[in-house]
Amino acid sequence: MDIFPLDDILKVHQLSGDDWDELCANPRFKAMLDQMMREWHSAASTPERSRVKAATGVESHIETLIADIGDRGIPLTQRVEAMKFLARVGELDGGKQALGAGGAPFSININIGAQQPIIATVAPRIVDITPVIAEDEYDYEDDQ
Repeated sequence: MDIFPLDDILKVHQLSGDDWDELCANPRFKAMLDQMMREWHSAASTPERSRVKAATGVESHIETLIADIGDRGIPLTQRVEAMKFLARVGELDGGKQALGAGGAPFSININIGAQQPIIATVAPRIVDITPVIAEDEYDYEDDQ
């Protein structure tokens, strides 16, 4: 599909050239591969293809990037930028809301016959989960 050479793909999946030939001889596999290739090369899939290629490129070099962050021979500013990039890719920077973190308000409209619609608008509820440390009544000085 043109992201990686066939030899690299076979190596990753631990397939020999004979294994590949056997797969290509299978009519069902050949039909699936042909369909996927048509979809991959269609004009409609160009944005998706670009996203997949970009994601694949990032993933294939992410270990190098992680190793470079610890390399003190690389300027600190560049290492910090690499950490920011990793945080963004790993969704650790708050760019996307965490699951269950709430979101925009939503509305529910219920229309019953000719009556006026009933509209309920609900805003997200924010819960303060700041820990509170209770005063400890134990006198630690007596332990000495």
